[in-house]
Amino acid sequence: MKKSTKAGLVLATLAGTAVMMVSGASVASAAPGDGGALRPLVSAGTITSTQAKAVHDQMKADREAAKPEREAAKASARATALRTLVSEGTITQAQADAVSAAERGGMRDLVQAGTITKAQVEAIKAEFEEYRPSKTDGRSASLAKLVSNGTITASQSEAIAAALPAPGSKSKQENGEKKSGQGMQGARGPAAPSTAPTA
Repeated sequence: MKKSTKAGLVLATLAGTAVMMVSGASVASAAPGDGGALRPLVSAGTITSTQAKAVHDQMKADREAAKPEREAAKASARATALRTLVSEGTITQAQADAVSAAERGGMRDLVQAGTITKAQVEAIKAEFEEYRPSKTDGRSASLAKLVSNGTITASQSEAIAAALPAPGSKSKQENGEKKSGQGMQGARGPAAPSTAPTA
């Protein structure tokens, strides 16, 4: 066997092993938006990597199922806030209708178009904040389902709940921690050309 072919096979084998190691680690760190909060529990043997993945999957499914209800509650709260502002004389009904029809971030466009003023935007934002529906932590219900179906035990559920960040808090990565594979410039550079021989 030629030396270059042998070297290419060795490199390909090493690359495959690295991919398997990374994919195994991702299962161990599985948990919704927590930057790997369950990893210490897996390392300590409190839960298995399979259980960590089950927790992640259950919470993700429950969040998706509750999304329409959350969106409806948000829309209702915004409509109530706008009605209040109209009744107080802060904005007109036409302005309220324009704000309702505006897409996310559309109030800036409404200000530029002269439909509403910056002062009115501040009043609208404050009213939206006052009427905003409170966030509910659906994680407890997700964990209860997993206990009920025997995926995890009650004591494991308590350990998982304690390990997860508080609802609404940001993970380390969201707070600016460097993500793996990123240097000072942020994104990873172009991939190196493959040294494996072509067939």
